[in-house]
Formats: sequence, structure tokens, C-alpha cells
Amino acid sequence: MIKIKAKLKLYKGKGKRKTPFLSGYRPLFGFSTETKTSGQINLLNQKEIKPGEDEIVEIVFLNREYLGYNFGVGKTARFFEGEEPLGEVEIIELL
Repeated sequence: MIKIKAKLKLYKGKGKRKTPFLSGYRPLFGFSTETKTSGQINLLNQKEIKPGEDEIVEIVFLNREYLGYNFGVGKTARFFEGEEPLGEVEIIELL
């Protein structure tokens, strides 16, 4: 299990998520171009995050193997429901 602290931005606009999400949300993350993996987002400072907002969050991944070779502080990834990216994260700390 890998846990990180990250700055998350939830996109807003046409074709993006219209509703907020709560702690425990599990989208797919793309840290490498070859694969996506599920991660659980835990909100630290508020009950929900709305489209257009930024927040510092913790994210838990079950398997390091699918995070890519370049995984570490300062790296970014987009997260998805299906094919369209809903937002992005930047790793600020490995926990």
C-alpha cells in the first residue's frame, strides 16, 4: 500500500464532473501512459470538493507496480471516470 499527500484540482466545465465528491472517492489515476490504477481520495480539510476547487488530500494506492517508474514528489497525474480526465493531482509528500 502506498499513501501520498497531494494537491488536487477538480476540473469544471463542459464534459466534466458536475457534482462534488466526498472522502473515499475512488477514481482511476494515470501516472504513466501505459496504465491507470484506482486510488482512494481522502479529504483532509473539508467534507466535499466541488468542481473548480483545489484541495490538499491524501490518496491511497494498493499497488506500487501500476504507478510508473517516475513516481515521486513533484510528479503529476490526471484522474478519470472513463476516458475523460476529471482533474489532476501533484504529489507533495510520500507518507
